[in-house]
Amino acid sequence: MKNLIGILLLFVAQVSFAQQSPLKITVTNIHELKGKIQVSLYNSKDSFIKKGKEYKSMVRDVKSGTETFTFLDLPKGDYAVALYHDENNDGKCNTNMLGIPKEGYAFSRNFIPKLSAPKFEDTMFKQDHANNIVIKMHY
Repeated sequence: MKNLIGILLLFVAQVSFAQQSPLKITVTNIHELKGKIQVSLYNSKDSFIKKGKEYKSMVRDVKSGTETFTFLDLPKGDYAVALYHDENNDGKCNTNMLGIPKEGYAFSRNFIPKLSAPKFEDTMFKQDHANNIVIKMHY
């Protein structure tokens, strides 16, 4: 009986682990080696690009023109990434009067918004295995 319970627990752990995978995000085209990059990961259209509604996020000092961020053990699902380069270290993405970012920004699928903020569907990708994505910063 103990062996059967042990085998079942091992099976459940393997199935649970198989349902999660890492996401590696490489951010390129960083112009200034100062400030911080904030990468925010969203898992729903209702929370997309809403401050404080991120599924997960990371902030890191800029040390090179290319920075890599890894989110471990993400459940399968639909995700979108939004990021910005906080060059002046004030903790926010500074914008002009029209709401257009004055600091570097980028989205998954390298989506570039035209006349309005992007929608979750514009930037969404499927996370069903280990993903490596490259996102180019725009200034």
